[in-house]
Amino acid sequence: MKTINAVLLLILLSVSAFAQNAKDTMVIGAAPKPDTIPTVYMHDVNIVYFKSSEEWMLYYKYKSRIQKVMPYVKIAKQLYAELKEEKENDKRRDYRHYRKDVEKEMREKFEKELKDLTIGQGEMLFKLINRETGNNSYNIIKELKGGVTAWFYQLVGKHFGYDLKDQYDPQKEKMIETIIKEMGPAYKVV
Repeated sequence: MKTINAVLLLILLSVSAFAQNAKDTMVIGAAPKPDTIPTVYMHDVNIVYFKSSEEWMLYYKYKSRIQKVMPYVKIAKQLYAELKEEKENDKRRDYRHYRKDVEKEMREKFEKELKDLTIGQGEMLFKLINRETGNNSYNIIKELKGGVTAWFYQLVGKHFGYDLKDQYDPQKEKMIETIIKEMGPAYKVV
């Protein structure tokens, strides 16, 4: 008897939960109205499938790197836009002082954290900055700090195995694009 009462209670609750308003409620024993169909919206699901375990390993390695450097990419894109705007609006001397002040502030905030990045995370940082700004890291450094500084950083980058002059190509970096697509709004760079 208790199970029958529980089932009836469950039916009543489910019917009232899917009713649109008080006049559309369904009475047990009455014919349902054809225009009151419960609708459930579900989020899109991206299915990622790889054929080999090496591809899965690369996927997880890239995903962890992207998640690690994502906050820095957002900050770098924002700062780059601000610095470009200041460069256009200010005199050369005022811009140089502004750039040095921003650089000093960023060094105080992030130098230790960025030095702790692995070589692979640093490479991912440069790729994502290139992807978001549309400009490779060498050109950004050259534009903001000058050609000699850009040349020096290019030498340092070459020492660690990557080229600052490389352009981001979505066709060559399909794994990164897959991860970014899968991350969806969590990746969004403002």
